[in-house]
Amino acid sequence: MSKLRKLIDEITEFGINPKVELTDKTDVLKKLLVGIYSEFLNVKFEFDETDYDEEPNFNYNEIKENIKSNFPDLDWYSMVLDSNKMEPNIEIGIGDELDDLTDIIKDLLEVKWRMENTSEKDAIWHFELLMRTHSEQHLVDLLKRLKERDE
Repeated sequence: MSKLRKLIDEITEFGINPKVELTDKTDVLKKLLVGIYSEFLNVKFEFDETDYDEEPNFNYNEIKENIKSNFPDLDWYSMVLDSNKMEPNIEIGIGDELDDLTDIIKDLLEVKWRMENTSEKDAIWHFELLMRTHSEQHLVDLLKRLKERDE
């Protein structure tokens, strides 16, 4: 859990601090995203039956503005909606790097709050749930997009 906590602390800084001082934020971001994904793929959780208070509502727009300040180049991108289909007129969609990172960080702030205010079991269960049902796709899409920028 301490490795996951360290990764969460580092990546959420981009959403709570508008002026993160790093020389290569994009490389650091990629490494943090890969670390978070690795933790998700290896997580084993036990459900905590205790009834806890809900986490506070972390302000999406504030997080987004801080991320925008740290990563002013994050932009829109196109993507294939179903990469398993091979047909001439494939359906495409639009993604948003800023939204991807904002959603990831918002979810991780919820996990961080649970680490501090509930139990380890509860926090790990929520981490796995939020990744599986929401953040995993944002993370994969964002990593792919950041990789394509390097080409």
